Amino acid sequence: MLRHTSLFIYLSGLVISAMLQASPLTQVVKGRVVDAQTRAGLVGANVMVVGTELGAATDMQGDFRIERVPLGRHSLKIMYMGYQSRILPELLVNSGKQVEVTVALEEEILQGEEIIVTPEIDKNRPLNTMSTVSARSFSVEEAQRYAGGFDDPARLASSFAGITYGNAQDNAIIIRGNAPKGLLWRLEGIEIGNPNHFPDGNVLGGGLFTIFSSQLLADSDFMTGAFTAEYGNALSGVFDMKLRNGNSDRREWTMQTGLMGLDFAAEGPFSPNSNASYLMNYRYSTIGLLTDLNAIDTDQELNYQDFSFKLNFPTLRAGTFSLWGIGSSDRPVEVEQTDSTQWEHEWDRLKYEANFRVGATGLNHKYILGRSTFINSTVAFTAEDVGYDLERLDDDLTLYPNEYIDSYNGKLVLTSTLNHKFSPRLSTSSGFVWNHLFYDMKLKSTVDDVPKTYQTFVDEKGNSRHLQAFTQAQVAFSNHLKVNAGLHLEYFLLNKNTSLEPRLGLNWNINDHHLLSIGYGLHSQMENIRYYLAQRQTGNGVDRPNLNLGFTRAHHIILGYDFQISRNTRLKIEPYYQYLYDVPVRPGDFFSFINLKDERYLNDSLVNEGTGTNLGIDFTLEKFLSNQFYYLFTASLFDSKYKGGDGIERNSRYNRNVVVNALFGREFILKQNNIFGVNLRFTYMGGERISPVLRSASLAARRVIYDESRAFEKSLNASKYLDITLTYRLNHRNITHTLVLQIKNCLSSANDYGYVYNYQKQELTRDRMAIVLPSISYKVEF
Repeated sequence: MLRHTSLFIYLSGLVISAMLQASPLTQVVKGRVVDAQTRAGLVGANVMVVGTELGAATDMQGDFRIERVPLGRHSLKIMYMGYQSRILPELLVNSGKQVEVTVALEEEILQGEEIIVTPEIDKNRPLNTMSTVSARSFSVEEAQRYAGGFDDPARLASSFAGITYGNAQDNAIIIRGNAPKGLLWRLEGIEIGNPNHFPDGNVLGGGLFTIFSSQLLADSDFMTGAFTAEYGNALSGVFDMKLRNGNSDRREWTMQTGLMGLDFAAEGPFSPNSNASYLMNYRYSTIGLLTDLNAIDTDQELNYQDFSFKLNFPTLRAGTFSLWGIGSSDRPVEVEQTDSTQWEHEWDRLKYEANFRVGATGLNHKYILGRSTFINSTVAFTAEDVGYDLERLDDDLTLYPNEYIDSYNGKLVLTSTLNHKFSPRLSTSSGFVWNHLFYDMKLKSTVDDVPKTYQTFVDEKGNSRHLQAFTQAQVAFSNHLKVNAGLHLEYFLLNKNTSLEPRLGLNWNINDHHLLSIGYGLHSQMENIRYYLAQRQTGNGVDRPNLNLGFTRAHHIILGYDFQISRNTRLKIEPYYQYLYDVPVRPGDFFSFINLKDERYLNDSLVNEGTGTNLGIDFTLEKFLSNQFYYLFTASLFDSKYKGGDGIERNSRYNRNVVVNALFGREFILKQNNIFGVNLRFTYMGGERISPVLRSASLAARRVIYDESRAFEKSLNASKYLDITLTYRLNHRNITHTLVLQIKNCLSSANDYGYVYNYQKQELTRDRMAIVLPSISYKVEF
């Protein structure tokens, strides 16, 4: 009897196992449908999976849930009476994690007139509904899929029109000829400092890669000029990052290992009876770990780590509270070459140790008042802590101090925004940002590496305030014509500088295939506080010559034409003009903040008398992912000029004149549940500008000396890169494995950095370096 029972159980197990393997793998797709202006949930909206009979209706909170969605790529169609329909195209459904989306619908102006936003237009619609021109939303999935992205939003942005970057080892974003420092970074609506590992290492505003983990990011906005009144303290663009909420239904885990780092992420509900959720990720440097374990024989250390989280607490009547945070810690170390006969370049005689710490945390509250008003408030704290000690071997092999930074910048932030929709035709948004600044800074350096010139450039501890306020209104004359107008106010208490900035934008949908837009904005930006606090010794003691330095300001004018060639292909053309004025310059010579790259130690007297122009046109031809194929072609032609303190018009440092990107991708469905992806990207950028070299003077001084009277006359060699990303995604029941190979500059093209003095040859040589960045990673989600 027992033998027959055991046989029955065994055969039953085989049958059940076979049935499970034969049944198709499915996943849950869920989310919320909201009003685009008020963020209130829409009750009874219909959500359908295109090409299937699957769908659901939203509940009293606007939430929907669709069970048993087959794995693969699917499009969602969302419809609601009186609102413009939307289609979210090509969502990736895996077995390891549920898919969650938030869909914002805009109310129709003329009831009964059906306006269906096609996938190609909807794909790049900015999350900020007030944005009109030069704005694009991007997804985390794009950062992972696009070649050269390296899961880094900053590197992904370099594939967009109008964007250039310095080199393969730096992710500084150069927008339409502006210095990288002109970009505003925001996280959860809060302005943050440079959010990169090894920040400002090569270029002020850049780094190796951002501290944002792809495990936590939600779809975010990237703007490249004439941005709306909500955004201030920026000259070139805005990167408005968002963190997603953790899954409130079930616990999910992600582990990833690769050359770029070891990641561990967890998310899920706090309890089965609550909609509250948590989401967190920790990353540690793979190279740093191998160095710590002596698996790599090197005198250089490159340790970095970061941690990020978001806790979400929705309530029935008091709105939604969320606590979020992000932080990083980096420690690069380099030792000097003590044998002078082995010196080849200046770097060989340098010894340094640095510590970089960046962090931000905030408590956010979102409250929907009635059906027409939405209040979003945050109290936050951000901090940047930099320790840097660089010493240089003199010719007698004695180490002398060369550069020293001990800098702490903190900021307590209180911000609140009130959005109100008076009618489908009129909505407004008004708010303020109150920043209380803390600083404790010490900066010392030599001049031209001469030990006896070692001096203090900044030594100050104190606090100040930076205040911003804005109001803007969007008027929809019809479903086809919308105008957005607003004002932004900025005030810096340290020197009582004020800026009042008008903004204006217009969108005109001529028909289903043609869209015209225009944007204008006056924008301003305060400089890094170290430049205001710079000091120098005079006969009367310590003088701070730049304490009253004003804002740099710029007028932006942008035209846009969007042609919908087919359902999945579009052409976008954007001519633009930017006029910068009140730029800090040094009286009587070429120097201007327009060209800032790595100039940290400045105590010369500066005046706001410089100007600059950026004139160009951007082209984007894009086929969105459909039928397992996509491409993106961008080209930018531009001319960037400036006038320094001597009033002479010159090329700016970042006047590369031309940049072209060509990106192609293809996905192959293997064994029904698995996807193999191939992505190639080719980039061509004109060379960065440098000044001619004074050869005789350089050889005599054994360092490169430039002819500043002919600043930025010469152009370095153009940069050419080919990047490749190969992805294989394997799905099993409740688990997804992803193997990724990424190679940046796989053809080993040399980047031109200018000139260096070669100690071995006792001659000036071209500083060319071919940097290939390979990365292989394995990720498991379950």
